[in-house]
Amino acid sequence: GLVEVRLHTGRQHQIRLHMLHEGHELVGDSLYGRGTFQTGLCKRMFLHARRLALKIMDESLDSVVPLPRDLCETLSVLTPADH
Repeated sequence: GLVEVRLHTGRQHQIRLHMLHEGHELVGDSLYGRGTFQTGLCKRMFLHARRLALKIMDESLDSVVPLPRDLCETLSVLTPADH
């Protein structure tokens, strides 16, 4: 399933390690993944920054980007774990 993660600071690998620690590896994570997902299911790691909001001094940036087509295609072939 999809998970929303809010970061105050951090890096990509921290998201990956925290999710793995909770028992939820990321699809396509060849470094930290345990191979739970079928090889070739996703051509890249299924990790996407949907929204980026920054405030630097008096300037604000708030950008929203939809899920890319390749990740939508991967999502369409996944089956929820409770089915």
